[in-house]
Amino acid sequence: MGKNKTPGKAAAKAAKKAKANEKQTKRETKNAKKSKIAPEDDLEAILDEMRQEWEKAHKVTEETDTGPPSRRANSTLTPCPNGNHLWCIGGEYFSEDGKAHFYNDVYRYAPDKDEWRLYTSPTSPSPRSAHSVVGTPANGGQLFLFGGEFSSLNQTTFHHASHYKSWERIETKTSPSARSGHRMAMWKHYILLFGGFNDPGIKTKYFDDLWIFDTQLYNWKQVEFGPTARRPSSGFSFLPTADGVVLHGGYVKEYVKGKRVEGKR
Repeated sequence: MGKNKTPGKAAAKAAKKAKANEKQTKRETKNAKKSKIAPEDDLEAILDEMRQEWEKAHKVTEETDTGPPSRRANSTLTPCPNGNHLWCIGGEYFSEDGKAHFYNDVYRYAPDKDEWRLYTSPTSPSPRSAHSVVGTPANGGQLFLFGGEFSSLNQTTFHHASHYKSWERIETKTSPSARSGHRMAMWKHYILLFGGFNDPGIKTKYFDDLWIFDTQLYNWKQVEFGPTARRPSSGFSFLPTADGVVLHGGYVKEYVKGKRVEGKR
């Protein structure tokens, strides 16, 4: 013989079922509204959101009449290849109290107006000195920066500034190792990088490797030399010509067991 259901339990069960049906109806209505949105409208909204995020991350602030950069060493001063400007980036300064100060500011100097302007961007490279920068007139003007001291002992990130102001990182599978005191030169659409040193605080390592960066394909390639390879060095002059690149001078410390460390030029 079956059990009789009490009226109270039956009413509660019916109310629970009605509530579940109501939720299901709301869910179906919401999904139906979503399905009415055209795919192209949804894509436009996504692209617009991405554009706004990119602009926020790459917003460049320009300050005029700032005066020249503060006193510093090992900064870079790069001529603008398609304009009458000079770009001063980074550097270091040792104050009287013995503290080292490193900079990542980007200044533009107009010789004809004797005017300095300061540009700041959320994507600017971190503070550094003894880095290297080259410029190219391609794509409206670009700067390429690599290496430097202070920012990281593993500073292998290549930085690219489009139109000289907004910076972006260039990540590649292979690249030169972290270094300072190296030199780069622009030849045709290639960037040639040679030498430099890495000082982790124990023993300074000097480099004699030559790398080429293709600004069209965005990749690095190392050039292998035979016994006629240039000896390791840093702080040399490295200038492009119609036929290639000319290197002059340089400095290297030589470690000989049982003898004092000697610097050679």
